[in-house]
Amino acid sequence: MTSSPSPTIVQQPFQQTTEGSNKIEPYAPVEPYIQFLLPEIGRQFTEDPQIYTGSLVPQDSAQTLAARDLYGQVGDSAAALVPSYNQLFQNDLARATADPLQDSIYQAQTGVIANRARELTERDKQLAQEQAIQAGQFGLGSTALGELQALQQSKREEVVQKQLADSLAQAEQRRIAAGQRAPGFAQQALQAQLTPATLQEAIGQRVELKDQAALSDAARLAQQEQEARRAQLITMSNLYGGLAGLGSQTQMQQTSSGFSSSAVPGGPGIGSQLLGTAATIAPMIAASDVRLKKNIKFLRKLNNGVKVYSWNWNKKGWKIAKGEPTIGVIAQQVRKIIPEAVVKGSDGYFRVDYSKVGL
Repeated sequence: MTSSPSPTIVQQPFQQTTEGSNKIEPYAPVEPYIQFLLPEIGRQFTEDPQIYTGSLVPQDSAQTLAARDLYGQVGDSAAALVPSYNQLFQNDLARATADPLQDSIYQAQTGVIANRARELTERDKQLAQEQAIQAGQFGLGSTALGELQALQQSKREEVVQKQLADSLAQAEQRRIAAGQRAPGFAQQALQAQLTPATLQEAIGQRVELKDQAALSDAARLAQQEQEARRAQLITMSNLYGGLAGLGSQTQMQQTSSGFSSSAVPGGPGIGSQLLGTAATIAPMIAASDVRLKKNIKFLRKLNNGVKVYSWNWNKKGWKIAKGEPTIGVIAQQVRKIIPEAVVKGSDGYFRVDYSKVGL
């Protein structure tokens, strides 16, 4: 004789909610103190608030006023330097762009050199006369004397040319130096011209900041009494609300959940029995996505090839299934065999219509 299959233990979720209310009574010995405090709280929080009405903006000190006057003097001094810087700039610019031959120093040096050359010429004439006398005494010919005079003249011209070249080189150096200095004088003139405006702007910004601070302080003085009274009312309301809460009624709600176990007897109709047990608490279309399950155990296979399992819901499954049974089919497997029995919810998880599974 063949023994019947052993029964299967099925866990079914349950949830139970208990509602009620608890009334909290004040502690009797403190009631007289509460009655005593109420008038004092009302008096303390309805009195006129003590408010500081002085200005928070500091006054200008003597040092600040003196510094402001000094700024003005500095600006005036800087402005007075503008013509001098402009004149220096114009002089250097003219020198930098002029012909070195027209340089006044060069021309003066040329005059000195010319005078020196004339003096040398006069000296050479006297020397030539003396040499002619000596040549006659010592019997020198006129040719030798002429060569000597020509040599002296050549040396004299060489010296003059060298001096002129040196003077011209110095004039060129002065022209280059003037060209290098000119931009600096122009910048200094511009800076001296802008200094008064810069100082005035700094002083103006300082005055504007102080005026802004004075306006903000005036707004504070206008609003602080209103804000102080609002703070009093809020604090008093909180105090009275806390005292009133001693006699309030509090609603209570307690929810418990868990699993209940039941044994499904074995036998040829185990699938029908299992699903029959689940059907008592399950809707016709139920969540059955494998991604929502854990601890999956195979129970049996139906004639149409659909397999029956038991499982536990995972964390996501508890949120979606909301107490549905933990025995049935897996949607991904049913989709391959009976695709019309599987639907996809708006949450992206599959559900099974158990009326189409063939149980």
